[in-house]
Amino acid sequence: MSGRAGPAPRWLRPALALGLGLLALALVLAAQRDVGIARDETVYMGHGSKYARWWLDLVGGKDGTLSEQTITAHWGGRGMTDNNREHPPLMKTLFGLSELVLHDELGVAGEVTAYRAPTAAMFALLVVVVFLWASRLRGLAVGVIAALLTLCLPRAFFHAGLACFDAPIATLWVATLWAYWRGLSSRRWAVAAGVVWGLALATKHNAFLLPFAIAPHFVWVALRHHLPATGRSAGGAARALGRGLREHWPLVASLVVLGPLVLVALWPWLWFDTVAHLRDWLRFHLDHVHYNFEYLGRNWNAPPFPWHVALVTTLLTVPAATLAAAAVGAAVWRREGRAAAAAGRRDDGAAGVLLVLSVVVAMGPFFLGSTPIFGAEKHWAAAIPSLCIAAAVGVVWAARRAAAAARAHAPGLATRAAVARGLEPAAVAVVGLAIVGAAAIETGHAQPRALTHYNAIAGGAPGGADLGMNRQFWGEAARGVLPFLRTRAPAAGAPARPVYSHDASPAWGLYVRDRLLPPTLRDSGREEAGVASSQLALVVHERHFNRHDYMIWAAYRTVRPVFVLRVDGVPVVTVYERPATGR
Repeated sequence: MSGRAGPAPRWLRPALALGLGLLALALVLAAQRDVGIARDETVYMGHGSKYARWWLDLVGGKDGTLSEQTITAHWGGRGMTDNNREHPPLMKTLFGLSELVLHDELGVAGEVTAYRAPTAAMFALLVVVVFLWASRLRGLAVGVIAALLTLCLPRAFFHAGLACFDAPIATLWVATLWAYWRGLSSRRWAVAAGVVWGLALATKHNAFLLPFAIAPHFVWVALRHHLPATGRSAGGAARALGRGLREHWPLVASLVVLGPLVLVALWPWLWFDTVAHLRDWLRFHLDHVHYNFEYLGRNWNAPPFPWHVALVTTLLTVPAATLAAAAVGAAVWRREGRAAAAAGRRDDGAAGVLLVLSVVVAMGPFFLGSTPIFGAEKHWAAAIPSLCIAAAVGVVWAARRAAAAARAHAPGLATRAAVARGLEPAAVAVVGLAIVGAAAIETGHAQPRALTHYNAIAGGAPGGADLGMNRQFWGEAARGVLPFLRTRAPAAGAPARPVYSHDASPAWGLYVRDRLLPPTLRDSGREEAGVASSQLALVVHERHFNRHDYMIWAAYRTVRPVFVLRVDGVPVVTVYERPATGR
């Protein structure tokens, strides 16, 4: 496992990849059962089923399926959000197909779990890709530790259990870079790079940023390999780049041609009026509404936003042990690269540069001050696996230094061959377990309310609240108060009790269908009218939602809650009950 004990058996690497992937899949599917339904999920689930049925109609040869009218009725429309055409269809289609197969046909999963299964599978794939890339670069130990650190990211693990696009685009972002890197030396991988980028484009618009990481890396590689032969001048640089393009034309052609073709093939809405529909899709996101979001004690809903949002939020949400190991690993990697260059040796610096570019490009838009920040770390989640790979490098380096120090301070160890051989792997196992274990404990503790999670640097969830960091969004935390609400359900035969469900309103019907709520606790409606007609009311704590407390206090004539959902003492959801005298 240390990378120095000779070649491992050929079966070990694929076996480890499979094991890590299955572990990630099982853990996410188990954990998501306690995670509430996010607002966006309800939209993606419904439209995903609609998309899936269209594809089944197409495969089944149903008449009229390919007509513009039928495609528009399923995939588009005149309005910017008709049939959720503002988001690409790949994951939504998979959500719908998964629900049809796992829930409707086989009955092996609940409705919500079936919708969420494709995201969990994508996250498992991310863990596998990180392992394969890191192990190819730095050995099996680095690969395993990098994969486990990716698995043990509290916020990423949470998003991996939702029927949303954030975990999948992180996976396909990293997978595209991995395939591109392999494609620099393999035509088969060159073709794969175009296909994977097309899948990323069909998942979320973030994928349009990938060329900003790939293009400068390609130029860097071309200059590094060919500039010594062409001369260090402007003309020489142009000739070096030309040689690089000729040498890697299958890779370039695959990315430029195959990627967009895959996007169009998977999105029937683009099969006609393609340019206009692409323009509408991109315009929606370029002019995206700025939702409310709390950051460092202030509610933000319009630019300019602080330039440091991505840096600070990452610093306060990624496990502290992982961040520390990543800092060490990045320094080690850089030092080794410089030493190799000084000695004229080839090294894995090309991959290191690519991983750095991945971080810069994924986070870059949030330094502009105009990019919406309402999703926090999920918007730049693709950057974090680079940190996990660097952290694994740091862990293994520190373990090897510890083993070397042990040998230096205990010379007798060198005379015992068996002990000497096992010392370094043992050190890697101990240090790796310490860092991964710390991240695993933090990840486990954060679930299922991981949007309230902040790391030890922040001071945990209480520290995050004291810093004025956002503690919830999407309304998913309402899942935690459902057991209490059931205790307030009317007895059999009694009239229903309307509930002001606040930010959980879009999910209320799914909670009832999933038997987490009785139908006698019905949704009372929105805003003032909903509060006025309710007998129970809940508020999910976000800074801009304070007005909902005020509305409830005025209508119920009490400020006293009957239940408060807390995470480490931090209020997350408050439940009020209308006093009997006020009904």
